[in-house]
Amino acid sequence: MEIIRYDMRKLPLLPYEHEDSYCGLFKISCGGIHGFAEFNVRKGSEPADLVKWASVFGLLKGLNPKQAINYIAEHQTLWGEDRVHFLLKGLDNLICNLENSEDSTMSQEQVRAFLMEYALTYYSF
Repeated sequence: MEIIRYDMRKLPLLPYEHEDSYCGLFKISCGGIHGFAEFNVRKGSEPADLVKWASVFGLLKGLNPKQAINYIAEHQTLWGEDRVHFLLKGLDNLICNLENSEDSTMSQEQVRAFLMEYALTYYSF
């Protein structure tokens, strides 16, 4: 799993008003297949420390997608709406990509290049 906070000033074709947004990308992988979910945390509710905020996701490591969904549901109140929403979105994308794996593989180098190109904050767990 990896999470980045975008440097919105580097992203092409974004309207100026999004420059101050707290946005990023969550990547979850299983057997070389990746699931992605973008997050856009409301201004004022963004985490002070993205690494600390996302560290609880490490508890999902080693779980299959169904187990991860159940684990997230059990911790929904504790983790909050923002985290749970994009975690489930990432898992849904991963499940879809696993079911259609022939069309959705992306090399680790391609993923890493994208993440590093636009990262302001990066965390791998």
